[in-house]
Amino acid sequence: MRNLNRYLLSIMLLGMGTFLSANNNIYEYEIRFKIKNVISLNGIKKLTIKDNDSYHIIFSGKNRVLNAELNQEAEFKYLNSKIFPQYYSQNIKAPLRGELKQTINYDFKNQKITSSGDVNWVIDFLGESIPLDPLSSAFQIRDNVKNGLTSFDINLIKLDEGLIYKSSYSTVGEEVLEIKNTKYPCIILERKSNNRKTLYYVAKTLDFILIKVLDERKERMLSIEAEKILSFG
Repeated sequence: MRNLNRYLLSIMLLGMGTFLSANNNIYEYEIRFKIKNVISLNGIKKLTIKDNDSYHIIFSGKNRVLNAELNQEAEFKYLNSKIFPQYYSQNIKAPLRGELKQTINYDFKNQKITSSGDVNWVIDFLGESIPLDPLSSAFQIRDNVKNGLTSFDINLIKLDEGLIYKSSYSTVGEEVLEIKNTKYPCIILERKSNNRKTLYYVAKTLDFILIKVLDERKERMLSIEAEKILSFG
């Protein structure tokens, strides 16, 4: 199961989620994405607002021919410019590799994070900045970009091993991307680690929604691109 998690972990939007408003005007959205990897997926990402401080986000992707699936779900609170994840779950299905289910829950009272399902671990984040899951990390990145930061670090969780690691991001340029005959000026962020370079394109005129990711590794190239903005606001 660990091999299955590593195999598809990179296609989980690379821990980025979608960038959201840093003020009270946080917009619900629904976006269709195409993921091209060893196994390609077509998927929908959707954000809904539960109340003034709580948000729910899901991603559901499939390859019907190969009977492969990736489903993610998260809920988190956003208070005083701080993110408080409540839970994150993922269900990964790949041909010849089986199925993996994992749920992580945050215990802020005891400052612990627990993973259950096919992957089990407990990590203590006492004294650390809150480690973020692949979907809730979007809020912090969005705040940093919106506030004009050009270089920053975020603590993320290595889901298959239950480890906390620091991820560093920097602004490297701008580019205009086109989706369905509409042009979107984007800020480009870069993340480097070992022999891997990842670029993130966030659309300024869509309140910094992430619309493209390019992940370059020695063994393969991964791309994630928005194909259609189904709804926004």
